[in-house]
Amino acid sequence: MLLPRDEEGRKLDAEFALEKTNDGFALTVESRSGSDLGPNRSRNKEYAAGMRMHLLRMAEHDMTLLEIQVASAKALKLPESDRVVVPNGYSLPLQMSKVSDFERLRLAIGRKSAAFQNTSKSTGNNTKKMHLIVRSPSAAAMSQKALEELFTGRAELSNWTEQPTDDEEELRRRVLKARRLARMKRGSRSTTPDGQRNVKKISGASNRFVRDPNVIAWVLEEASGTCDACGQNAPFERDDGDPYLEVHHVRPLSEGGPDTIDNALACCPNCHRELHFGRQRHRFRLEVVHRINRLRDWPAR
Repeated sequence: MLLPRDEEGRKLDAEFALEKTNDGFALTVESRSGSDLGPNRSRNKEYAAGMRMHLLRMAEHDMTLLEIQVASAKALKLPESDRVVVPNGYSLPLQMSKVSDFERLRLAIGRKSAAFQNTSKSTGNNTKKMHLIVRSPSAAAMSQKALEELFTGRAELSNWTEQPTDDEEELRRRVLKARRLARMKRGSRSTTPDGQRNVKKISGASNRFVRDPNVIAWVLEEASGTCDACGQNAPFERDDGDPYLEVHHVRPLSEGGPDTIDNALACCPNCHRELHFGRQRHRFRLEVVHRINRLRDWPAR
């Protein structure tokens, strides 16, 4: 059996198993059982935290939860179709990237499983065990070892995994995805994106820099709707309700500045234009660099 790790890398007492399928995998989890004071050793004490981590990792990798089956000894005496449960407030298949409250989903799954156990008239061990059937083309293409590393937490070296792109529309999409994942992990973002020291330029009808969506997402999340330059709130909201701010490179990419968080800030459109074209733009730039601790005054090259 495998053990998951939490976001700080601590191994959790919450055993689980993985079995690959043609279009994804089946995840088997078992709830807490036994007692430290009784004859049977306590097992899976951190089942709840482990389940939350499994659900979070499914969301981070854009997986779809197809089906939940109760798999206790009682349930296994029933036809497979009779073992399926649907948590209240949700419908299956469930696109996990659209879930925002993983504790709420975990509790809903647990309540439905408990209700199933209480109404079942079959005899057998009443320990709660569940199979989560998941669709994921990327998981289906992984080796068993890679899949296990993903769900044990050993594969997650960084929260920031979106790839740079020179396509503006694709960049916007990747930034939105990176910000969504950052919000899932709010309060536990122990890493910052590496960014790019040497930024590629793609030639075509016009030259375009290959931008890192993780840097943009991190800077916007860190600003939390306030302009880094003037300290005022964003002037308006986007269609999705996010405050509108723009990410500015303190040393422009065209002057050899890196695409990294120590060379980027979030600012309102007015400050952004002033930092590019204002008469006092050089003084304004130095003022911002000295005020925001993470920024570095990168030289032009």
